[in-house]
Order: sequence, then structure tokens, then C-alpha cells
Amino acid sequence: MSTAYDTLANDDELKNPAEAALMARIQRYFRGAIRSLPQQDKAKALAAPNDFWTLMETLALAPVKESPELRVRLRGAIARRELLEQDGGVLSPANVAELLGISRQAVGQRRSAGKLLGIEGNRGYVYPAWQFEGNDLLRGFAEILEMLADDDPWQQVVFFLSKDDAIGNRRPIDLLRQGKLDLVRRAARMHGEHGAV
Repeated sequence: MSTAYDTLANDDELKNPAEAALMARIQRYFRGAIRSLPQQDKAKALAAPNDFWTLMETLALAPVKESPELRVRLRGAIARRELLEQDGGVLSPANVAELLGISRQAVGQRRSAGKLLGIEGNRGYVYPAWQFEGNDLLRGFAEILEMLADDDPWQQVVFFLSKDDAIGNRRPIDLLRQGKLDLVRRAARMHGEHGAV
């Protein structure tokens, strides 16, 4: 009788018994998780940008009896990824350096000084593309970023990309693109007041 280990052991990459046993457990878990997903959730997981995010979507959508807090953390990671994919995605430090005509070190210095919005990822910092226009920062962006200096970078991303009732249910980033800096200043002030409560 053939076992999961026998099947996996034939794979050149899984000659090690521990690797094959681990793969068998993972496959058994995901086989059950995938079967439990409704069709629309399977489609959502398949629409993820790569294998890693398909795995994360599957874990976040499937019932996880052993660790419900894991699902919450995974959903948070997916929401952050989706935020970063909006409005042009992200740029690497090298991309930003080329765009602005400065060194990579200068990019890091501007981020540290609060003059560029950078998000720390697994492989270093990335920079939301929507903060740039042409070969410079979007007009008014640095001023608003300074007003949000007490917020962490993720809170700053959420501020710029979320619709705000105080400014007509519009996103601050869209208003900046339209040159409506006064409205964005007002939203940033109100945001600061809410954070201070």
C-alpha cells in the first residue's frame, strides 16, 4: 500500500524523510482547508498575485479551529498588501533614487527625516508610488506627511488612501492630485485631533 510519504519520496527535492513527512502534513491540512472553502473564496485565493499570497488567502479564508488569532493576523497582512497595491503599487529604494535623481542613501535619509513615506517589508523598505508625481513628490505631500508625523507609516498610508467624511467622502491622495491642499490640511488636522483623544 502506497503512503503519502512514498509518493512524496519520489520527488527529487524531498528525499529527506523529514521533508517528505512535513510536506505530507501540509498537504493534508490544505486539502481539508481547500475543500471547506466556498467557490467564491477559492476564486479569491487563486486571484492572489503569487503562490505565497494564494497560501495566505487560503489560510485567512479557511476555518482555522486551532488558531483563530492567526486568521485575524493573516487578514491584516492581506489588507496591508492590498493597500500597497493601490494606485501604482510600490517602488524600491533604487527606483525612488532614480526617479528623484538622488542616491539610495539619500532616499533612506529622507524617509528617516519624515520627508518620504516608506513601509518596512521583509526585504527592506518600499515606497508607495502614489506619493510621487513626475520626478518629484506630489505637491503638498511632504507638508501633510509632516502633519501626520505622530502616526506610524501604516496609519499614514491609511490616511491618504481612505475616504473621509470630513472632506466629502473623498480620499486625501485624490484631493492632493487635484491641488486641493487646504482640504487635505483640514482632514490631517482632524485626523490628528481624533488621534489625540
